[in-house]
Amino acid sequence: MPDETATKNDDLITEEVQGHVEKLINELGITNHTINISPGSIHGDNYLGIIAKVTVNGEDKNGENKVLHFIVKSAPRNEVFRSIAPIRKAYDREIYMYSKVFPEFAKLQEERGILKPFKSTAKFYKSTMENANEALIMEDMKELGFELRDRHEPLNYNHVLLVMREYGKYHALSYALRDQKPEIFQEIFDNAQEMFFSSYNQSDIADKAAKEHFERALKAFDPVKDKIAYDRFKKFQDNMQETVKNLLQSESAGKYAVIGHGDSWVNNMLFKYDSTSRPHSPSEVCLLDWQLARAGSPALDLAYFIFACTDKPLRDQYYDHLIQEYYESLSSFLRELGSDPDKLLPFKVLQEHLKKFCVFGMYMAVMVLYVMNSEVEEIPDIHKMTDLEECMEEWRYETKNIQKYYERIRGVILDFIKFGYEF
Repeated sequence: MPDETATKNDDLITEEVQGHVEKLINELGITNHTINISPGSIHGDNYLGIIAKVTVNGEDKNGENKVLHFIVKSAPRNEVFRSIAPIRKAYDREIYMYSKVFPEFAKLQEERGILKPFKSTAKFYKSTMENANEALIMEDMKELGFELRDRHEPLNYNHVLLVMREYGKYHALSYALRDQKPEIFQEIFDNAQEMFFSSYNQSDIADKAAKEHFERALKAFDPVKDKIAYDRFKKFQDNMQETVKNLLQSESAGKYAVIGHGDSWVNNMLFKYDSTSRPHSPSEVCLLDWQLARAGSPALDLAYFIFACTDKPLRDQYYDHLIQEYYESLSSFLRELGSDPDKLLPFKVLQEHLKKFCVFGMYMAVMVLYVMNSEVEEIPDIHKMTDLEECMEEWRYETKNIQKYYERIRGVILDFIKFGYEF
């Protein structure tokens, strides 16, 4: 028997999505239209949004037929979820990125005559911050040939290399803007302070959930055979929340802070392939979900991405090389933009930041790798929860892929010891 409450909620969201889209297509001058709305993601792929895929078929001002494809990302209405996660702040941040930050970056690149600019984001159309009805409308990048990777599988070298180079270009824009338009950068910087984890982790439920995630990760080690790794990780658990919270404050990065992506797991990346390169070597990447964007060290994005989206064999072979590729991309793009990378982010400083800030990557890997290695039917639906304690109990599920999770998280922690990173 269907969940009557959930059905009513789905109907309500569909009605609201239609309202958002109708306002947009009226502005675009589309008439005689039909609107088709369908789910835009599957369960377990998105947590801070309800994703709708929208196809509009109509006529433009010249009477010519137009087919438009949108993604509408709507805020969860669930009051229990909204009570522990700063949903409204997250939507405000993402809207700010699309409406203010990316246009400033685009303007800077245009002024500098950049032939191959950073443009790895979806086209943004419209947003609303109406309370409990926050939403964004963007272009449906999948209709342009972009694809979501299987979250169960770690990314291969070619995918990782593309993302690292793109992060290099993206971070370079912050440094160039700080260098050349300091007043504009300062305004953005002031409006991009960390807000999600500092709010979310004030919740007793969130704190309890994080501790349970870390207790599970600890089971990847034998306390006798893996004594060094076991003891180091167990000790980190005692102050993990405070450590991460402090590192996410912009002042921790000082003058080397950038406006980071913030949520660098594989589900927030779409890849496009040439006909001859699929599925191993993508030609383009589109970075999605900017709700956790923040001013902070560039190492925060790199650490989250590398440790959550790759496995130990790839890092064993390519880690140093990938860091070099990132820095080369950042440096060469900064020079194109007219700024000096040796002044704005010396490679020695990047290495120091990796040692200090990469613990955020381990923290996030502990959190997301479990979900990434779970099957769709195993993951609880947080959008339907009615009681916090009941939700906590549901999230104590054990995936049938638990050994795969242990292998991935074990590799992360062993690499931290190998690289001499702080945790």
